[in-house]
Amino acid sequence: MGKFSQPRGNITHEPAVKSAPKKKKSGRAAVLICLCVLAIALLAGSIVGVWYFALGGADDGLILSNVTAAGINLGGMTREQASAALHQATDLTYTSENMVIELPDVTLELSPADTGAKLDVDAVIEEAFSYGRTGTKAEREQVKANALASKHPIALLPYLNLNMDFIRAQLEEYGSSFNSEYSPSSVTVDGEMPVLDASAEDFDPEAQGQTMTIELGTPGRNVDIEGIYNSVLDAYSYNEFLVVCEMTEEETTPEFIDLASLYEEYHFEPQDAAMDPETFDVTPEVYGYGFDLEEAQLLMEEAIYGDTIELQLNLIAPEVLSEELSGLLFRDVLASYETEHTNDKNRNNNLTLACASINNLVLQPGDTFDYNKALGKRTTENGYKAANAYSAGMTVKEIGGGICQVSSTLYYCTLIADLEIVSRSPHSYVSSYIPMGMDAAVSWGGPEFRFKNNTNYPIRIEAEVADGKVKIRLIGTDEKDYYIKMEYEVTSTVKPTTETVEIPADNNPENYKDGQVISTPYTGYTVKTYKLKYDKETDELISREFDRTSTYKYRNKQIASIVNKTPETEPTTPPATEAPTPPATEAPTTPPVETPAPTQPPITDSGISEG
Repeated sequence: MGKFSQPRGNITHEPAVKSAPKKKKSGRAAVLICLCVLAIALLAGSIVGVWYFALGGADDGLILSNVTAAGINLGGMTREQASAALHQATDLTYTSENMVIELPDVTLELSPADTGAKLDVDAVIEEAFSYGRTGTKAEREQVKANALASKHPIALLPYLNLNMDFIRAQLEEYGSSFNSEYSPSSVTVDGEMPVLDASAEDFDPEAQGQTMTIELGTPGRNVDIEGIYNSVLDAYSYNEFLVVCEMTEEETTPEFIDLASLYEEYHFEPQDAAMDPETFDVTPEVYGYGFDLEEAQLLMEEAIYGDTIELQLNLIAPEVLSEELSGLLFRDVLASYETEHTNDKNRNNNLTLACASINNLVLQPGDTFDYNKALGKRTTENGYKAANAYSAGMTVKEIGGGICQVSSTLYYCTLIADLEIVSRSPHSYVSSYIPMGMDAAVSWGGPEFRFKNNTNYPIRIEAEVADGKVKIRLIGTDEKDYYIKMEYEVTSTVKPTTETVEIPADNNPENYKDGQVISTPYTGYTVKTYKLKYDKETDELISREFDRTSTYKYRNKQIASIVNKTPETEPTTPPATEAPTPPATEAPTTPPVETPAPTQPPITDSGISEG
C-alpha cells in the first residue's frame, strides 16, 4: 500500500460586508457581528464533522494489529507503549552487538563502533502509528482488514544511522583476496632417470635422480559481494546480527592429483640378489627407483590451492646385494652329527646309497625335505641290498635295511639346527646308535620323515659314510643368537621276561635247535625329549623346552623248545645265535645331555620294516 498524505484545507474568509464610514455603534451592528461569529462556528463544525465521518468513527489511538518492528508485534499498542517495547528490543543490540558475517574461509565481525549503528525509534513508531491512517476511506478499510490477516513488518534500515561505506569496503576487501581465476593442476618431471640394472659399485647411494614438480591449480571462485552487502543491510533492518554466505564457483575445481597413480608410474621396486636353485649362481640385484609416497601424502595434506610441491626421485637400494648374498650363502654349519655303523656289508651298502641320495641336496627357504622322496623306493634295481630290519616285531631281512640310521642322524641334525619338523616317528624299539627319543623311523609307504627349511637362506645337506660312521652336516646361514643341545628323560620302563616257544620237530622250517634264542629281549621305554637353548655369547641357559614324547615297545626273550625230538636231532645245549641278554636294569630317569641310550644287545637296526 502506497504512502499517502492527506492535504490540509486552507480556509480564507472574505469580509461579509465592505468597509463603510464609521458610524456610532448601534444594535444592528452588534447583530451583524453575532451572525458572522455564528456562521464561522457553523463552518468549523461542519469541517470537523466531515473529518470525523471520513475516519469512519472515533480514532482509538492504537497501532493496527500485526504491525511489527525488530521482531516485536506493536499491534494494539499506544505510541508510548510501542516506543518502550522497541527501545527494550533494540537499545542493547544495535549499539552493542557485532554483525557476524560467515564467509567462505573466514568470518567477519563488524562492531557498532565501526558501523555507527543507531536506531531512530521515534521515527519507526511514527511510521507504525501512521499505518492505516492515510489514504481514502476505502484504502484505510482495506489496510485494517489486511492487518487482521497478516503481519506488516516495518523495515528499520531507513531509520538507522549506519556507515554503509565502511560495510561495503570490508566486504570488497574480502572479495579481492578470495576471488580467483581457474587454473589447472600440473605435474612435470625434470632430469634423467638413472640406469637401474648397473652393478652395485656404479651407484652412489647419495646421488639424486629426477625431480617431480606438482603445481596445484586454483579454482575459479567468485563471491557475490553485492548480494552479501544487501543481506547484511537486510539483517540490520530486522535487528538480526548473523549472515551466513555460501560460495559460488564460476569454473570447475582443479583436477585431483592422484599420488598413488604417479607412484605406480614412476616407482620401480628393487630386486634382491638371488640364488639360482639349480646352479646356485647368484643373480645380481636391481636397484629400485621412485619417491617417498608417505612423505608426499603428508605434503599434499598440508598444501592449499596454488602451492608447489617438489618430490625427489631417488634410487632405492635392495635389501640383499649380490656381494652380501655370496658371503652369506652356506656360511655356517647349522648342525653336525655322526653315528657309528656295524660291519654288515649289505647294510653299509644301503647306508652309502642313502647318503649319496641326499648329499649336496639344497633346500630353499620354505622348502620341505621328504626323506622317502629323496631316496626313492629301495629296490635291488636301485642298488639296495637285503639287511636286517624289523617287521611285526621280528628281525627280518629287508631290501634297504639300515637306512633308518641315515634318517635318524639327519633328524638329530634338524633338532640341533632348530628346523621345523613336519613328520617323524620313533622306531618300535630303542636304537643303539643314537640317543633315545632322537631317532626317525622310515619305510616306503610310511612312516615318513619330513622337515622344513624355516630359515631365511638355503640349506645344503652334506652326508657320507666314512671311518665307520654315518656323517651328516647341515650348511646354511645361522642368524640365531642361541645354540641348542638335546636332552631326554625316561618317564617309564617296561622290563622284558623270558618265554619258551615250543616248536614241533616235524614243523621247524627255521631249523631252530632246542634251547636256541629265537629273539633277544628289549626293554620298553617312554621318553620325553627337550630342547635346551643357550646364549651364544654367554653360554647361559635361556630355556628348556619340551620337544616330544617317544614310546618304545618291549620284547621278551624267546627260547626254542623242540618237542617230539628224535635221537639224531636232539642236541645238548646249543650255543645262542644272538647277543646275550642285557642286564635287567632300568635306564636312568634323567640321563645327561646327548648321552647314548642304555646298553642293549647288538642289533643291526630297529626300524619298522626297514630301519
